[in-house]
Amino acid sequence: MKFAIRIFNIVIMAFSLAATVLLFATPTFTFNSKIAVDVAAFSKFVPETEYTKDVDIVKLIGTDTINLRIKFALDNDGISKAMSGDKDKINEMVITENVNEIVQTLHTPVDLITDFTIRSIIQSTIKAEIAKQIDVAKEGKSDSTAEEIMDDVGMTDQYFKDFSFLLYDTANRDDATVDMVSNILFDQIDEALEKAGDYVNNDQSAVEEYYAKREQIKTNLASVLNDLNLVKDDGSLKKISTISYSYLAKYLKDGLAGKVAEEELEQKVDETEPEYSDRLLNLFVTTNMPDAFYQAVSYVSLGLFIGLFVFAGIWLLLFLITLLKTISKKPWTIFGPWFWIIGSLQLVLGLGLTIFGKFIFPTIPFGSIGIPLSQVILAPRTYALIPSIMFLISILMAIAYLFFKVPAKRQYKREKEGK
Repeated sequence: MKFAIRIFNIVIMAFSLAATVLLFATPTFTFNSKIAVDVAAFSKFVPETEYTKDVDIVKLIGTDTINLRIKFALDNDGISKAMSGDKDKINEMVITENVNEIVQTLHTPVDLITDFTIRSIIQSTIKAEIAKQIDVAKEGKSDSTAEEIMDDVGMTDQYFKDFSFLLYDTANRDDATVDMVSNILFDQIDEALEKAGDYVNNDQSAVEEYYAKREQIKTNLASVLNDLNLVKDDGSLKKISTISYSYLAKYLKDGLAGKVAEEELEQKVDETEPEYSDRLLNLFVTTNMPDAFYQAVSYVSLGLFIGLFVFAGIWLLLFLITLLKTISKKPWTIFGPWFWIIGSLQLVLGLGLTIFGKFIFPTIPFGSIGIPLSQVILAPRTYALIPSIMFLISILMAIAYLFFKVPAKRQYKREKEGK
């Protein structure tokens, strides 16, 4: 029976040694999450304007959810750095890359919403300007309203939508200016007046009067573009497709004023509007992250660092006790209460944490508490995951061990009494 105990002891020693090695061989801490943003709920956070109130953003984007991911991994060296609470190091290891990945994911829906909204504004502007010019040009020749004339000659929504695409593409050129966009609008008005035909006055005086008003038309258009914050000081235009990033950058710049160096807030020469807003967003997050976050990361890292050696120590202690017992006259090993107490903590930090994040946390109804998330799946994993599973197995091993230990102790007692 003692021989069987010693064989079992070898298994326990191999098991405990493997658990110790795995504590150091596996990543100290990894965090993966899948956050599903509910587009319908998220759309309620988009400011509603005259042009966006009837927009079906779910249909526009083509999906009812936007999946975002937050992930990072810390090895022993990373944990050591995080323990100090150094903000720059924690930002580099945990925050910066995730912010960059999230904003890159959100570029597509933001671009789609911006594109649709701006085209809608342009279409409305063109239609209003053409209606105004037809209204003036029809005086004395037709009693129909400008809208009726446009309907009669086939100036449908599609007609103005095609115009808006042309104007949008012109305004979105790298070398776009107010004059270039105005010329496109003039051409469109000329075509519309020609299309109106018999409904409007086309005599020389009417034509001259219209051309005299071109400067006012250009001023009206420039006013619209100015309202959209697209006109630069030299009369050139920012790329119209990046307007959302311009607004975001301005908001972030105002929020960061006085908190960071002034040169960090200025757009670099080779920096596009999306790149500029992305950089400011990263700066905004890291600058406004509360100190409590860094303290929490520091304490958690310290706990993981201490726990690593405590858990390794209890497995090594089991190994040493079992080794000494194996070569003694009483070979049965002792797991002991400390092994079960510390092992239980290991179980919580390893398997328990992973199960909570992956299976329990996602059941929280975020939508019902006003957060536009349809699902949040967390997958935190520490060095204790595999050893915690081994700890569960060791419980079964300890039970099985009793079937050998009890008879072996009886045998030893009989042998001792026999002497």
